[in-house]
Parts: sequence; C-alpha cells; structure tokens
Amino acid sequence: MMARLVGIVLGAILAATGYVITGLGVLGDWAQHLDLGPFEPHRPFVGWAATITGAVLIVAALTPRGRRRTRRRTRFAPANLDAPVPTAEAAPMDAPAPRPVAAPVAQPVAAVVPPVEAPPPAETFADLRARLVGLGREESWAEAAKTLGRLLRIAESDREKATAHCDLGDFARAQGRLDQAAEAYDEAVLWARGARAETPHDPVAIELLAGALAGVGDVAELEGRLNEALAAFEESLALRRTSSGASTADPGARRALSVTLERLADLREDRGHRMRALDLYRESYDVAACLAAADPARFGADLAATRARLAELEARIAG
Repeated sequence: MMARLVGIVLGAILAATGYVITGLGVLGDWAQHLDLGPFEPHRPFVGWAATITGAVLIVAALTPRGRRRTRRRTRFAPANLDAPVPTAEAAPMDAPAPRPVAAPVAQPVAAVVPPVEAPPPAETFADLRARLVGLGREESWAEAAKTLGRLLRIAESDREKATAHCDLGDFARAQGRLDQAAEAYDEAVLWARGARAETPHDPVAIELLAGALAGVGDVAELEGRLNEALAAFEESLALRRTSSGASTADPGARRALSVTLERLADLREDRGHRMRALDLYRESYDVAACLAAADPARFGADLAATRARLAELEARIAG
C-alpha cells in the first residue's frame, strides 16, 4: 500500500513538472522561470520525458498485481524390463543317446518389474490445519508457510476456504504484512458469508464469519481506518450475540465474545463514547467471570485483566 502511494505521488510530481517545462501550461507561478541549466536547449525533450515517466509511475502504482501458481511435475521411475533367460546345458559326448521325447513347449519369460510402493495417504484439510497450528506454537515459520500454502491449495468448500484465508490473514499480520493480511481477511469474509448462507443457523458457520470480521477490524484499526474497524467489530459482535453463537457451550466461542466486546469498547472510548465503552466492558466482565468460574486455570488471567481495565475505565469516568 505504501509503495503504491509513493508511486502515485512521485508520478504526479513528475507529470506536473513535465507539463510546465514543455510549455503546455502553468500551475501557478512556481515554475514560470525554471532554469534547466545545461539542459535548457533540450527543454521540450526534458519536459516530455518527465511527463511520460510520471504517467508510467501512476499507471504502475494503480495496476493490480496478480499471483502466480506453479504446477508440480511428477516423475516416474522406469521399470526394469531386462530379464535373464536360462540356457540348456550341453550333454557330454560319450553319453548314450537319449530316447526321443517331445520337445518342451517354451514358456514366456515374464519381465522383472520392481514392486510398486503404495502411495502415501492423501493429506486431509483437518490434518494440515492441525499441523499448521502446532508449527505456529513452535514458531517454525518457514515450515508453517509451506503448510499454509498446501492448506490453501486443497481447500474445497466455502468453509474450508474461509478458514484457510483466516489463517493466512493471521500469519501475514504476525509477520507485519498488513496489506496481505487485509486482503486475506476480506477474502475470508466472502467465503464465510457463502458458508453461512448454506447453513444459516450453524454455530460453526456463524463463529467463522464473526472471526473473519474481527480480523478485518483488527487490521483496519492498525491502519487507522477506524470507521471500517467499528463496522466490522459491530457486525462480529452481533453474530456472536445470537442465540446460536453466543449461547453455545463452547468456551472458545464465549471467550471470543468477551474479546470482541473489549475490542469494540476500546474503539468506542477512543472516539469519546465512554459510557458505551463502560457498558461493553461490564458485559465482557460477566462473560469472563463465568468462564473463570468454570475453568480458573485457563480463564483466570483473562478475568483479572478485564477487571483491571473495567476499574480503570470506571475511575476515569468518575473523575
């Protein structure tokens, strides 16, 4: 994104400078007496060169960049078709003549073919994703990138494609590539909406769409697009509050609801909506308290952080 903006600005400057130098017009009085020094005899050529270069930079910055895909070539080992043919031994010269017997019928000799090994079992989407999660915990980023590429290639259904693109967004955001993360999350939202259209009341489909929208909100906030971040978090929260999403017994979904409430509350406070932020934090505290009561070891730290943030916000409003 930053490279494209720089290209557009630089191209506009070059094009405007060339426009003035060639004498096609003026932009105020800043370049009416611009002296080109030793290039003054070549003023038209210099002006047109600057104009064309600026236009090329603008077009290059606005042109979308495609992705290349490569295909693997499978090599097969040639079969060894050479086979030894047995020969009959010669009879000794002084041996008695044998009785005439019928000549044996020659049997065809089968070619020797090496045994064919059974192909390895095909990797399933669930297996690859479990491996990706493990590699992420181990911080094996190079191997995780390869696994993520295979995960994106074998994804077939809308749900699998949405999940894979969410993983791609998480991976790119962790690496600091916000442009790639934003594109991945936007793609994940499109596939997740298709998955939910097929099963509107499925909690998994609802949670998948809510998670993709939360990713869109995170990247938008990091890039300073606060209105887009608010819209994404509001829709994600509405999904997680539904009866099929918010009332599920899955602790992970309940924790995601608590996190979304706090992310939205922080944005509301930044925009001066402190009472709205306070209501959201209180709702998050109730969810976190239920989780911590059921599993203190897993969710106790989350409850402590929410309690501290809520107390801080209440003190700020009271003061």
